[in-house]
Amino acid sequence: MTGTPKYTRIEDAQGLVISTILCALGIHLLRAAGLVTGGTAGLALLIAYSTGWAFGWVFFCVNLPFYVFAWKRRGAVFTIKGFLSVSAVSALAEALPAQVPLDGTTPAAAAILFGIASGVGLLGLFRHGASLGGISIVAVILQDLLGIRAGWVQLGWDLCLFAVALAVLPWGLVFWSLVGAVVLNLVIAINHRRDWYLPQ
Repeated sequence: MTGTPKYTRIEDAQGLVISTILCALGIHLLRAAGLVTGGTAGLALLIAYSTGWAFGWVFFCVNLPFYVFAWKRRGAVFTIKGFLSVSAVSALAEALPAQVPLDGTTPAAAAILFGIASGVGLLGLFRHGASLGGISIVAVILQDLLGIRAGWVQLGWDLCLFAVALAVLPWGLVFWSLVGAVVLNLVIAINHRRDWYLPQ
């Protein structure tokens, strides 16, 4: 497929809503098992675990500096969609624990389900011209400019973040967190391809 995908406003909105719900569900799974992930979400989780602050507010604030970079490199529409997506995930991640209790979730199940749900969610956001801010903005820009798969860029950041996580969490939880991040990034690396569906 070549050319820019054409969506109606309703189609675009439903794609963004579904994608943010999937990403928020992934974060909910991680928090239920005490796991982390990469990107700004992982940084926000580590801060939330260490301080007791609400994840949603931390995630929202951590992403604020990246909007300047996004605005300059990707324009207003991409930045506004990213801002709305981050805001939605922040709010949903705080609302889900009361609505969808996950007591007893094992780290293994949480990690794998997180990787799948959030990976598909991020693919949807990318497809509709948005992201969840932070490193994913940088990853998409590098893919567009240099042809480096967005998933591999995020994986490199994740490895650095997990090294820091070892100082905060037990190694077993860090291991399963890494499994979840690998699943997520493989979903993106395999499926987010210019020659499949992105504009040429």
